[in-house]
Amino acid sequence: MTETLLDYDAWAHEQVKGHALNLNEEQFHRDLGDGVGNLVGKLKHLLWAEEVWMRRVKGDSPDASLSVPDFGNPMALYEHWDASRNGHFARLRSEIQAHPGKVISYQTTRGESFEQPLWQIVMHVVNHGTFHRGQVSSMIRRLTGNPVPLDMILFHRSRATAA
Repeated sequence: MTETLLDYDAWAHEQVKGHALNLNEEQFHRDLGDGVGNLVGKLKHLLWAEEVWMRRVKGDSPDASLSVPDFGNPMALYEHWDASRNGHFARLRSEIQAHPGKVISYQTTRGESFEQPLWQIVMHVVNHGTFHRGQVSSMIRRLTGNPVPLDMILFHRSRATAA
């Protein structure tokens, strides 16, 4: 099940990426108001959160000062993100397969200590990504008139037709 969730996460990442790369710099940085912010801010948050969790899995506990570079356009963001993401998610898959019951000890960005099974962290990372990609889809709809279709059933259909 964890493998399927990681596959879905990769598919959904690519769906959003495909739509985001069609945006111009003004759209990418436009403040959509209502406390929503802009698309680059939401995507940077996802990138930041993935980096924090991957470092925790590796045994490090970064604090809130961990930063993400500024990106002028979607291509620059995704070039950076994909380079790190591919390695991070390959490591997650490898760790889950080799040590399915592995427990990760870490500190939150506030310094609180916790231990969680790796599979729970993977579930959290995927769920967190799903939540924010839904927000990104809504933002893209506001910018272009077309949302990003991210339903898991579409992912399963795409796999069935690819097989």
